[in-house]
Amino acid sequence: MLNEKAIGFDYSHNNKLVIENETFTDFIQYLFNSDFQLGKIEAGISYEKLNKYNIFIIGVPTTDSNLNPDEIEALVKYVNDGGSLLLLNDKGGDYDNKNNLSELTKHFGITFNSDRLFDDKNFSKKSSHPIIKDFKKHFITKEIAEIIHSSGCTLNIDKSIENEKIDVKAIAFSSEESSRHKYFDGNDWVEEPVQKIPVIGITHFGLGKVVALGNLSLFSSLQQSYGINAADNFKLVSNLISWLLNKAQSTEEQTYKPIYMTIPIEQDLYYWIKEMLDEGRWSNMDDVINFALRVIKIRIKEVEKNKEEE
Repeated sequence: MLNEKAIGFDYSHNNKLVIENETFTDFIQYLFNSDFQLGKIEAGISYEKLNKYNIFIIGVPTTDSNLNPDEIEALVKYVNDGGSLLLLNDKGGDYDNKNNLSELTKHFGITFNSDRLFDDKNFSKKSSHPIIKDFKKHFITKEIAEIIHSSGCTLNIDKSIENEKIDVKAIAFSSEESSRHKYFDGNDWVEEPVQKIPVIGITHFGLGKVVALGNLSLFSSLQQSYGINAADNFKLVSNLISWLLNKAQSTEEQTYKPIYMTIPIEQDLYYWIKEMLDEGRWSNMDDVINFALRVIKIRIKEVEKNKEEE
């Protein structure tokens, strides 16, 4: 990977998620404020193009613009060699969005169901905006109490692909008692209750990582009731970006490779730090934060030492 803080976006398949769209202003601004370099891949995905990025995002391909076999092969190799993928679908899965995203994700033990999730008890505004409260303990779900899975599809997890280099799991689920879905059975839409059906899937694959999520609205700035600013949605987004970013390729590398984190900074502190950077007093945001943490660490150790001597 050429740049550890570079994120690429798929622009080759009529994607719903594009960085110029005002719908996603808060998400894109968050990435800029976190010092990520953003780019795009147009006119087809290749391994060489992917290798410019540490994270690559495919945000809901549409209108029969399918990934071709060569692109899928390149994406699988990219992950196996250490890249990270964030794969987003939306309500109705592949069927409604007229894409073949599951042809890619099945290599990572995840497929998108052609369905729409509802919850008649736990919802925001209406039943098509389920509140998700059931999480497995994981870095991505750290400090997450609930998220809004608005107008989204669910996932199927295939653990049969697991081996010593592949680990796949679901980390978020619909409610156990009140969720239901409408799914396309090949001829018509059928409704049935569901219990603890997966909505977020993750995979360790070779040296890389994958996150699959069937809900584009979670990244939207348009609605406070279900978008990126609703419930713990923003925290979830920042956690999953951090998890995808941090990959140690050996035990030895874990001892020296920095951990990249995306954290919200109070506005007055952010602009104060930015002013110092503009004046040349620090080279970058990383130096400021690491210096502050070192000072805090030293002072805490001094306090603890003084307490022991008392």
